[in-house]
Amino acid sequence: MLITLISWIYIFVISLVVGMAVNRALSKVMPVPSFAENGHFGVTGLCVTGLVTLTVYAEFFSIFYKVGAVCHVIMLLAACALGYFFRKELVEICRMSTAKLTADRVLLFAGIILLAAFFTANGTFHYDTGIYHAQAIRMLEEYGVLKGLGNLQLHYAYNSSYLPLCALFTLSFLLPFPLHTMTGFFMVLFTCYAADGLFKFRDHRRHGGDLARIAVIIYALTNMTGLQSPATDYGTMFMTLYVLCEWITYAEEREDKNEDIAFYGYLSVLAIFTVSMKLSAALLVVLAILPAVLLIREKKYKEFAMFLLVGFISFLPYMIRNVILSGWLFYPVSSIDLFNVVWKIPAEYMKVDADQIKVWGRCLYDVNRVDEGLASWLPGWWSEKQHYEVMLIYSQFVGAVLALFGLFVRIKEKKVNPAVVLFYITLFANMAMWFFNAPFIRYGLAFLLMLPLCSFGDALEHITSKKKVVSLIIGFVASLIVINFCSWIDNYFMDDLVFIKHNVRASHYVIPVDFDKGNMYEMDMDGLTVYVADIDEVNSYYCSPGSCYDFMVERTELIGDSIKDGFRPR
Repeated sequence: MLITLISWIYIFVISLVVGMAVNRALSKVMPVPSFAENGHFGVTGLCVTGLVTLTVYAEFFSIFYKVGAVCHVIMLLAACALGYFFRKELVEICRMSTAKLTADRVLLFAGIILLAAFFTANGTFHYDTGIYHAQAIRMLEEYGVLKGLGNLQLHYAYNSSYLPLCALFTLSFLLPFPLHTMTGFFMVLFTCYAADGLFKFRDHRRHGGDLARIAVIIYALTNMTGLQSPATDYGTMFMTLYVLCEWITYAEEREDKNEDIAFYGYLSVLAIFTVSMKLSAALLVVLAILPAVLLIREKKYKEFAMFLLVGFISFLPYMIRNVILSGWLFYPVSSIDLFNVVWKIPAEYMKVDADQIKVWGRCLYDVNRVDEGLASWLPGWWSEKQHYEVMLIYSQFVGAVLALFGLFVRIKEKKVNPAVVLFYITLFANMAMWFFNAPFIRYGLAFLLMLPLCSFGDALEHITSKKKVVSLIIGFVASLIVINFCSWIDNYFMDDLVFIKHNVRASHYVIPVDFDKGNMYEMDMDGLTVYVADIDEVNSYYCSPGSCYDFMVERTELIGDSIKDGFRPR
C-alpha cells in the first residue's frame, strides 16, 4: 500500500503540472475551459488533460524507441521545468483547491484513497492481464512497438493507448518489481471527483449529473478487486464515465453559455481520445456533433480547425501503432484495408479473431455460429446472465422510458437542451453497438450504468410535480430502477467485503502484489527463444517475448535477423 500511495502522488503531481501547462498553451490558440474555484473545470480536468498528454507522448515515443528509462526521464525533466515555470499558477491552484476542503471532504477522500490503495496492492488480476496486458507492457518497455507483433499473438493487435501510459509508470528500470497502479489511480481520481460533486446535491436544480456521479462510484465499487490490473476495459470505462458525467453535469448546471464551445469541445477531444483506449467506446464521438455545430454556426472556422487538429493528434499515434502492430488501420475491422506490408496479419486470421469476440460476447462459443440471427443467440445469452446482471438489463428498459418521457416534457414545455438530447442519443448509440457486436456486460458497463441512473436523476424533477398522478407514476417507475440496482450493488459490495476479510492480514502493506509469473516453456523461432504459456494461459511479464498460444508462434517468423525487425506470418 505504501508504495502504491507514493506512486499515486507521483502520477498526480506530474499529470497536474503537465495538464496545467497544456491547458495554458492551448488557451493561446483556441477556446479551452479555464480553472476556477467554483467552475466545472477543476483539478480533475487538469489531471485528465495531463494524463491524455502523457499517454499521447508515450504512444509517439513507443513508435521510435522503448518506453523505458529514457522516455520516463525526458517526461520527468519536462514536468520539472514546466512546474518551475508555472510555479505561481500551481500555488494558486493548490490554494483554491484546499480552500474548499472541509473536514467531511478530507475524511471521505482519505477513506477512498486508503481503500483503493488496499485493493490495488492486494487484488486479483483480470484474466486478460495474464493473457496479454502484462506481456504487452513488458514488450513496450523492452522494444517499443514491434512490426507485426500481433502475429505472435493476435491479442497484441488489439492495441490500446492505455497500455503505453501504464508502461510509462511501471518504473521497472528503477525498481526490482514493476508497478501496476494506474487503474487504481484512475479510480481514486474519478471517484473523489464524483463524491466531491455530490456534496452540492441540494444546490442543483436538476440531478441527472448527480446520478451520473453515482454511476462513477458504482463502477468503482464493481471493480474494486481488480484495481491492480492494467486492464484496458477498466481504464476505458473510467474515462468514458468521466466524459459522460462532465457532459450531463455541465449541460444541466451551466450558467454562462459563452463557455459552451470551450467545454463541449474539450470533452469531444477527450471522447475521441477515449476511443483509442478501446474501440468499444467508438460511438462516444457522437458527442462531438454539438461543438462542431456551434463552431460552424458562429463561423468560428479557425477554432473548429484547431479542435479537429488537437483531436487528430490525440488519435494519430493510436492509428500508427495499429498499422505497425497488425498492418491494419483498425484491427480487427477488415472493411478498411489500406496497407500491404509484409507483417500484415492475414485477413482469415483476423476474421476468426473478430468472430470469436462476437460469439463469446453472445455466449455461443462457436465461431461457426457467428452469422446466426438475434432470435437464435438471444435466448442463450439471456439464460447465462446472473440475477444481478438480469436486473441491470431490466433497468435499461425502465431508464429508456424515463428518458423518452423527460424528452417529451421538454419538447412540450419548449425547454429542449440539445446537449442533453445528444447525451442520451450517445448512450443509446453506444448501447446498440455494444449489444449487436459483443455484448459482454463489462464492455458496455459505463453506458449500462449511465442510462437508468441519469434518467432517474432527471425524473426527480417530475416526482415533485404538482400533478399528483404524474408524480406517482414517475415515482413508481423510478423506484423500479432503484430496486433493480440493489441486486447489482449488493453482489459487488459483498464481494468487496469478502475480499477485505480474506486479505486484511495480507503481506502487501508496503510492496504491492506482483504480476502472476505463470508457467512458461520455450519455443525456437529462427534462433529466437519465444516463451509460451502453459495450460494456465498466464503470459508471464517476466518472460519476453511471450505468447499464450503455440500455434500462433508456429505460424509466425522473424522479418529479419533480430526481434527488433518484427514478425510476419509464414
